[in-house]
Amino acid sequence: MHEKKQDGHRRSALWAALALAAAVLALLAVWRLLAPRGAAGEKHLTVEVVHGDGSVREFALDTDEACLGPALVAGGVVEDNQGPYGLYILTADGETAREAAQEWWRITRDGEAVNTGADSTPIAGGEHYELTFTVGYDGI
Repeated sequence: MHEKKQDGHRRSALWAALALAAAVLALLAVWRLLAPRGAAGEKHLTVEVVHGDGSVREFALDTDEACLGPALVAGGVVEDNQGPYGLYILTADGETAREAAQEWWRITRDGEAVNTGADSTPIAGGEHYELTFTVGYDGI
């Protein structure tokens, strides 16, 4: 009798694990279907780099990249610093953020926060981006 009870618990646990795996796969499929995508093709965009001292340098980029990260690297705006999740902007226009001092580069499009990483931010022609040297992680 004790063995039958254990066997039933094992089956229940197996079915629960299979159901969880199926749910995870379904959510992953929905995410991939709905994730923002850029389109390849020639486009022009403007990127402003706002340095720690407040000075601003504007870059005009002509690119056929679909996402912002590769366009920034190819245009010489940022150094190519690949992390486990794609481009990690540490140096922009020659200025390097020091992580130990909570310095980092904020990406915005027309002053609005971009909620994706540089490599997954789709771009379209005529857009305007800002890379702003930022200190502190409060209010992110």
